[in-house]
Amino acid sequence: MRTSKAWVLAVAAVLVAGLVLGACDGTGTGGTARTSGGSASQGSSPGSTPAPTGPDSTPASGPLSAPLGAKYDWSRFDVVSPYLKTLSGSSTFYELVWCDIEPTDGQQDWKTMDAVVRKAQTVDARLMIKIRVGSCWATTQSNPQHVRGTKNKTESFMPKDLDRYRAFVTSVVKRYSAVGVHTYAVENEVNSESFWGGSTSDLETLVRAAADSIRAADPSAAVADPGISSTAYGAAIATRLLDQGKEAEAVKAWNTYYSRRIGTRGDQLPAVNDVAGLRAALASPQSTRNLQYLALAEKLQKEKVVDIRQVHFYESWEAAPLFVGYLSATTPAGMPVEAWEVGQFLKDGNLTDEKRAEELVKTVSILLGGGIRRVLWLPLVMNPAGRNSAEPRYGLLDPDGSTRSTGAAFEAMAQASAGAKATAIAGKGLTGVALEKNGKTVAYVWSTGGDVKVSLRPGETVKQMGAPSPSAATGSAVIGSTPVQVVSDRTAAELVGAL
Repeated sequence: MRTSKAWVLAVAAVLVAGLVLGACDGTGTGGTARTSGGSASQGSSPGSTPAPTGPDSTPASGPLSAPLGAKYDWSRFDVVSPYLKTLSGSSTFYELVWCDIEPTDGQQDWKTMDAVVRKAQTVDARLMIKIRVGSCWATTQSNPQHVRGTKNKTESFMPKDLDRYRAFVTSVVKRYSAVGVHTYAVENEVNSESFWGGSTSDLETLVRAAADSIRAADPSAAVADPGISSTAYGAAIATRLLDQGKEAEAVKAWNTYYSRRIGTRGDQLPAVNDVAGLRAALASPQSTRNLQYLALAEKLQKEKVVDIRQVHFYESWEAAPLFVGYLSATTPAGMPVEAWEVGQFLKDGNLTDEKRAEELVKTVSILLGGGIRRVLWLPLVMNPAGRNSAEPRYGLLDPDGSTRSTGAAFEAMAQASAGAKATAIAGKGLTGVALEKNGKTVAYVWSTGGDVKVSLRPGETVKQMGAPSPSAATGSAVIGSTPVQVVSDRTAAELVGAL
């Protein structure tokens, strides 16, 4: 285990002592988080053992018991399952494709999906399903242009027969709602041609049909939108600032958001030096497509076709405030926001695992404090045999399943956030999140400038990342740019007011 694992072991001791905190709830970005909620319980799969006890069966607007989870590589489940058991009660998702279930008309094979349900049960994970069409006999086009990975995934096309599609969606929901799955998304990252081969109007028709079928089959189900890719939001943030006449801020926001993407996609995401360069970048075909599909997703949210705004975020933690600010300004009141894919994109990066862990803490803190009620890390484990063997997106575990500093930090935050209310910490030169449960608080906080001296009460502890154990407060502590954990018997409001 790496050095920073000691940080988590000390944290775990504190949590066992009764200061475990949890799922975010509240309202608003930059203050108390929106009310957290979640999918219903994970039950038993067809023909399998009964569901675990103590399910999270709350509706979409209710509290989440465990807001932090991860996206698994199901083929390597045995390697990662010991770690997943430390995230008991968390969420994950699986991408179910009609053309994989029914590659030949009338011949359906559910074995793989059923096995996923059973695996999720063994680690007490709440499973969500992304329903995609794919490309096959059932679609208007069967000659995909984008074949990806060892599983030969393709873009989705519009079904030839919308009634057949509705019937398939109904069969999915009836089969898996019976075993505790109650949250479904329709398609995935449709702003990419690698995932969606139709038009925006086609997609709107598809989502409306799927949402109606999901709710008819399971009135307790929650429907998430398709989940626009992380790279779309930089263009949206810059466009919104331009529309407000804030040209200099728009240029800065573009460069900040894409700081780790510039140069990785040819001329799609260039550095921009002025507003003319920004407008040219926004006029590119991919930026145009991104904004079109993001506008459709926001239309579906406003018209309540969907129940959950699903977002993805892989950028630098320094872009996270821009991201949550945009979501706060554009998400309909009362609609929960869930980040089903969160990670660190850094191509050819040389950051240490410990520095990666620090950035993870900052990203997750900003998202939780910004009102995002569910955060799923992707990938869970580095796969040296996968198509991303250079690991541009950084995992929580090593290939053999051992825990990295990133995984240790995430585990600690998962335990601290379970069942808690999240409140953003912003001001006095400090940033972070306070996680409160039963009048006690665990806070993750760091300075945005120089060192900041804070006052603490006797008995409160401050934990430096990488330190073997927390130190008792002696009336004050100095907080720098590296996140620290503060454990207090005060409420979040009291602690934040004292910092």
